Amino acid sequence: MKILIYGFGRMGLTHYSILNALNPNLEFTLIEPNKVLSVLLKSNLKCQVLKNDTTLTDSFDITLITTPPFLHQEFLNNSLKRGDKKIFIEKPFGGHTNFESESLHKNVFIGYVLRFNPCIQWVKSNVDPADILSVKAQYLSNTIEKKPKGWRNGAFSGVLNEMGSHVIDLVNYLVSIEDYEVVQTKKESVVSDVDDIVEIELLSRGKRIFFLLNWVKKDVRKPMFGLEFELKDGRRIALDQQTINIFKGEKLLEKLSVIDLAETVPFYLRGVDFTKQMEDLLGNSETLCSMSEALKVNGIMNDALEK
Repeated sequence: MKILIYGFGRMGLTHYSILNALNPNLEFTLIEPNKVLSVLLKSNLKCQVLKNDTTLTDSFDITLITTPPFLHQEFLNNSLKRGDKKIFIEKPFGGHTNFESESLHKNVFIGYVLRFNPCIQWVKSNVDPADILSVKAQYLSNTIEKKPKGWRNGAFSGVLNEMGSHVIDLVNYLVSIEDYEVVQTKKESVVSDVDDIVEIELLSRGKRIFFLLNWVKKDVRKPMFGLEFELKDGRRIALDQQTINIFKGEKLLEKLSVIDLAETVPFYLRGVDFTKQMEDLLGNSETLCSMSEALKVNGIMNDALEK
């Protein structure tokens, strides 16, 4: 199986390491324009390393695009022209401004890895979306301590694009955000020139959905996301990456953890989520985010920022 990876930064390296461990017989080609990094890759990896994709004409079985979002569309077009069989693009596809695309192909997937978290999968299997009255979703971190440089301080970045998109995808994955209205938004730039704190309230088919996103929260020790669902039967389900708590009123009915859910993977790097994502890419790709789902996330982000 032939694999192409555009960009060999943190995410390119992560996906390469996992794929190589899952199947050591994969044949990799890497596109990396950085000269110093290219020399290191050629010296240490058994891969073809190229500066660009201009000489590539044959199709690949799987292509991974792990570049900054402003380059996604160009490399997607090149991959489609070659006839690559599966195309995986890191989130968010093209940034929030890209909420329409002519490339709604079934073989294009977007890397919203939190879908593969065991707690999220428990909700997907055990909670009927029709029973959900309201949703509260948040992402908190102290990621941005000084003004970023380059594209990370422009339209393709911001807490909504980079981290909020994960949380919006989770809610859409679990609830399906349809026929929505942006009721209100609040945006604040604290450190960067773009959004560092965003609050969004949506109304979707009678469901109230609230998002709180803040990556300049100094009292948060490490990045964390959280979801809370209010159900018709009076229960409340609150979860993060590690635990699920089920309440009736203020009474805790049940508590589950990722240990209770007993998720194991053959190769562990940055959490079981990342390995399961690559397993799905190599397999039937049933859980991966589709292009149409990702463009819905982008549309919600765009509408929220334009409100």
